[in-house]
Amino acid sequence: MPKTVDEISRETGFSVTTVRLVINGQSEKYRISDKTRRIIEDYVALHGYSLNHAARSLKLNRSDTVGFVVPDLSNAFFARLMAALESLCRARNLLLLTVASHEDPVLENRAIASLLARGVDGLVVAPCQAAILPQLVKSRSRTSIVMIDRDFASGLFPTVVSDNFRGGLAMTRRMLQASRGETFPFLCGHAESPSIRDRIRGFAEACGDAAENGEERVLLEADDDIAAGSRMMRRLIDRAGGTPPRAFMCSSLLILEGALQQIKNQIGRIDPSILIGTFDDHTMLDLLPNPVFSIRQNEKALTARIFDYLTRPRAEEKKAVCESSVIAAELVCRNLDA
Repeated sequence: MPKTVDEISRETGFSVTTVRLVINGQSEKYRISDKTRRIIEDYVALHGYSLNHAARSLKLNRSDTVGFVVPDLSNAFFARLMAALESLCRARNLLLLTVASHEDPVLENRAIASLLARGVDGLVVAPCQAAILPQLVKSRSRTSIVMIDRDFASGLFPTVVSDNFRGGLAMTRRMLQASRGETFPFLCGHAESPSIRDRIRGFAEACGDAAENGEERVLLEADDDIAAGSRMMRRLIDRAGGTPPRAFMCSSLLILEGALQQIKNQIGRIDPSILIGTFDDHTMLDLLPNPVFSIRQNEKALTARIFDYLTRPRAEEKKAVCESSVIAAELVCRNLDA
């Protein structure tokens, strides 16, 4: 079992202060002899070292933890974002605590309150509601807070988002080109989210006058899940008399999964000539024979910007409060010759 500082001190005969300085790599700064340093380091190498986080937190007024509140970890984007953020935290000896809100304001409030009660040093939130933001202001003096993915334009906290408008614009234009100008529907889950609204704006601007008058091109659902994608695709198939659309776009991979399941269940097969567009990217899309366009968000750049805000000196935090960082996304094209 790893030893505590007190145990190392008692068993090596050196003071607790000397042991701490050696363990923290400050022996040279405080002129601790090489002999003493070697004895302590050899002991630690043999027996290990256990940090008393509770005692350290009380002394330094830090918990060395970062809270992360996301809507749903089954969403591939948030899962990858969590992995990238965890990697950065680990490099700084920080522990990432992740909680899912499931797009439920009550669960989100509870998750945030729980993380703040645990004294997290940083809090990263993909908010499902604008109402929670003013309530967090009082926590800024103790905890660095960053909003991600959804920009409610509160001006209260730094926000890091992907460029969903330009992503929607680029993918729609490319799909219109591939479909020779024929318009197509956009299936959207959780349409009240700022990120989804930006994707719809990009879609609408790209369609412009190409859209047929009166055609319902944007289908909206309150949920961002497989069932919502299935319901929207069923409406499209029923509206067309039992025929699936020749092209369609989805606001997320979960919506796409539901849409494809519905086509398979209702029609019996997925025509490989159907043109598909989706936000977020996954290697599973490589298995589809269809021409597929996807928007790949830059998780590495997003987390680097998030971490920059989290670790800024307190004196600089006020400058970052109203900042909104928009990170470019990449359009990925598959099977264009299909």
